[in-house]
Amino acid sequence: MSVQLNFNQSASQPTTTTNTNTPSNSASTYLQQAQNAFNAGQWQETCRIAQQCIAVAQNDVMHTIRAKNLYAAALMRLGQLEQALMLWQEISRVIPNDPGMLANIGLVLLKLRRERDAIGYFQRSVQITPSYNSYVNLGFACNLCGEITLAKESYQKAIALDSKSIQTRINLAEIFRAEARFEEAKQLFEEGLFIDPKNILLLTGMINLQQFSYPLDIESQKQYLRRYEQRLLEDFFPNVNSQTKPTFHQPLRVGFISADLWKHPVGFFLESVLEQVGVDPKLAEHLVLIAYHNTSKQDEYTTRLKAHFDAWYQVDTWSDVQLIEQIKQDHVDILIDLSGHTTGNRLPVFARKPAPLQLSWLGYFASTGLSSIDYVLADPICIPASEEFAFVEKIWRLPHLRYCFSIPEDAPEVSTPPCLQHQQIVIGCYQMLPKINQRVLQCWAQVLSASPNARLRIQVKEFAQVEAKKIFQSRLINAGINLERVDLVGAMDRKDYLASYSEVDFILDTFPYTGGTTTVEALWMGVPTLTLALPSMLGRQGEALLKNAGLADWVTHSEEEYVRKAIDWANAGHKQRQELARLRSIMREQVRLTPLFNATQFAQDFVHALDAMWNERCAN
Repeated sequence: MSVQLNFNQSASQPTTTTNTNTPSNSASTYLQQAQNAFNAGQWQETCRIAQQCIAVAQNDVMHTIRAKNLYAAALMRLGQLEQALMLWQEISRVIPNDPGMLANIGLVLLKLRRERDAIGYFQRSVQITPSYNSYVNLGFACNLCGEITLAKESYQKAIALDSKSIQTRINLAEIFRAEARFEEAKQLFEEGLFIDPKNILLLTGMINLQQFSYPLDIESQKQYLRRYEQRLLEDFFPNVNSQTKPTFHQPLRVGFISADLWKHPVGFFLESVLEQVGVDPKLAEHLVLIAYHNTSKQDEYTTRLKAHFDAWYQVDTWSDVQLIEQIKQDHVDILIDLSGHTTGNRLPVFARKPAPLQLSWLGYFASTGLSSIDYVLADPICIPASEEFAFVEKIWRLPHLRYCFSIPEDAPEVSTPPCLQHQQIVIGCYQMLPKINQRVLQCWAQVLSASPNARLRIQVKEFAQVEAKKIFQSRLINAGINLERVDLVGAMDRKDYLASYSEVDFILDTFPYTGGTTTVEALWMGVPTLTLALPSMLGRQGEALLKNAGLADWVTHSEEEYVRKAIDWANAGHKQRQELARLRSIMREQVRLTPLFNATQFAQDFVHALDAMWNERCAN
């Protein structure tokens, strides 16, 4: 999502009379200099000159307003949000009905995470003068607050004002995607690509959307991936790395680019591996680890991850050229992408081939489409040989599993399954909303229809928002599911979320986008997941996890088998309930020693794979 700054908005003529004795020529000169500094991105200089303009303008209201406007806009770029808000509020007291000032106040309130307050200012702005920017910002604020209908209406009005709008179509498509309205989202992306066939954001949006489509259209996905790479190649030809020819040496310098080095699934899968590399002298001497963190978001998990790297750069404000030069200065041998086509990726950097060897791993489950990326790290299950054709990159399979999860520190002790205490069986799902497509709901409807004592518990962060919950309830009704048999639960902190697994007997996975983090966390809490294995790395993710956990019986290969097994467990008699209890009692210790959590073994496999890929690169 993006918001737009009204820093050049012309103020309405105030009713206050201008003092003709004000040295307006000096003020005009300062004002022009401040504008020039702002246009050049010189935020500190803009502030300094704008202050001078305000000082000499004295009672010249118009010059003062314009100088304060530039001053506030520069302060906002510097992250001094409260000061920017104060200045724009001062202007608004003088010209209370200026739509630009109202929009600017709304924008800085958005940045301050005061979305509800921002909505009021944007609404006042569009009531006075309907504008594209204000409708976009209003839609953005409404979506953050869960006012989904108003958000959609705002985006549609923005498109009506600017029929060639790209970002608004992307924002609206993301809302439709969250509602599993994939065809409408696809139409918006296609409209945008008709307007701008080479737009990177649209191509990435379509690539991501395709992963939720069922059945998966691999050829269509490959087409969009080709268009994406061609678009990058029009901007520049990939460099063959200008450093010296790759040679066999140690330690290897390994760089990781990610926007998710915080309390995020990528961080959860990465931490234990990095920790093991650091504590094992034989592995540590193999690698120098460098992080390029592409977001301003940081938390205590970021601090923990930092400790495992030899160098750490905050690169979210860097241009591609800056980042490429830093990678070359760091003499990175192996550059690893942890984002793919997800938010915050730096794939255009990888397209320039700044490192001799480049990999895609962890945060993305498909081909990046970039021939400049040499390998995708996979495992024997998630990409069978018959599906290698879907990848531009070569497939490098780790021996067991493509990742390893860090043991959750906040996890409570494993409980007994609720079915031992109650007659009903509670079926759970913790997947994000777009994964719960209509076909998944139809299968669940069949399960509930044939299982009178079963109850469905779906936990999604969006259910904390009233409107999102109502929209999903409508989808449940359309699928033939009785709302009285469903509990919809909103967001929790991680400790309470892990504890909530004590309220479910087993998990039903989504398809074709199967669970990853939630499946592993459920296993740690002793709860098995019934998954449907389908083509693609995403479609086989559940299969890879459950087979490595020793639960191959919980993997199905058709919708019919998935529904049949779900019905069987949802109608569990005494013997099956005892089996669920047995599984829960032994699961944590069982999976602790498997590739899912065995960071010691995984770190060795990972480092050996890097060595082998590097040796192959040098040999070739």
